[in-house]
Amino acid sequence: MAENAWKVKESQDEKSDGLAGFLSKHKLSKRQLAVVCAGVLGLILIAMSSLSGAEDGKKTSGENSVRVDLTAYETQMEERLTDLVSSMDGAGKAQVMLTLDCGSEPIYATEGKSTQNSKQNGTNAEESIQGENSYVVIGSGNGESGLVLKTLEPKIRGVAVLCDG
Repeated sequence: MAENAWKVKESQDEKSDGLAGFLSKHKLSKRQLAVVCAGVLGLILIAMSSLSGAEDGKKTSGENSVRVDLTAYETQMEERLTDLVSSMDGAGKAQVMLTLDCGSEPIYATEGKSTQNSKQNGTNAEESIQGENSYVVIGSGNGESGLVLKTLEPKIRGVAVLCDG
């Protein structure tokens, strides 16, 4: 009976060691540990990006073409980062994964009127500015659209880098 109690206590001690117990049991080198951590980080980033894209299933054909452009942008940025990291001494072969926070954001042209009123009462001066803005629309009928001044590139949410060196 005492031997069974000792084995139960021993197995509980192994469970309480957690990560340290796991590492000592499997004897991973620092390099192997780094690869495992990078893999777990990559899986977390992939899971986060798929969760944020859950609403993407309700897209129109115009939104699908925007998504293709975003994928091309993402691929281009990954290639540039891979080239940059690979050019470092000792890095070896590099792999890069990139996730974007949101899509491109167009900035539309506006036109507006503003009026400025100034009043002076003795030593006090009051100034007020009132304005009214509206978007510049081009085209006619059903073909109307806003005039795009510039398009902001998507923000980068995260980057995972794996290197041989």
